[in-house]
Amino acid sequence: MANRIVTLDRVAQLLAADAGVSWRELPDYPGFSKGRWRDQARWLIRRDAPAAHVVEGRVEWDGRTADDVVRNFSVRDFLRLMEVQKFSR
Repeated sequence: MANRIVTLDRVAQLLAADAGVSWRELPDYPGFSKGRWRDQARWLIRRDAPAAHVVEGRVEWDGRTADDVVRNFSVRDFLRLMEVQKFSR
């Protein structure tokens, strides 16, 4: 399996979708609802994907913050997270 770089939001979106939550319907600002799923994704990655790590987005020239990315995150790691998520509900 090839290692990938994916955005943390993408992992959070898939976790939310698996739980029956529509990412598009969650408010963008202040972002507390989406932040909950991002935190869940971070926690699961740290706990169950030891080779992967989250890199925080940098502040760009216009003041916005770039997306956080997950490095060294394999498809196998993602599938493991999805299984863990199902049993932790």
